[in-house]
Amino acid sequence: MKRLRIVILNLLLLGLPVWAWAGGGGEKATKLERKVDLANLSGINRLFASWYNDNIWLYALIVTVLMGVIGLLIALGTDIILKLVGMEVSKIEHHE
Repeated sequence: MKRLRIVILNLLLLGLPVWAWAGGGGEKATKLERKVDLANLSGINRLFASWYNDNIWLYALIVTVLMGVIGLLIALGTDIILKLVGMEVSKIEHHE
């Protein structure tokens, strides 16, 4: 029973910032409704700005996944370059 109370308390504490943010209204709501002007944009900038204007949550998801993929590509490229130089990067040695 004590464990169930702890789980419920944790869920309430996790949900508290969402309730506080959603209940604000007023100035916060107008800041969230800002749109990016697409008139002077072209190419990839226009694509990302239109995603931002259409659905900010989808934009955040796409950007987060894209950052992870780019980080993975940088890590793999670095790994390949270090192997070509002759460094062994896959082994982790622990000296005690």
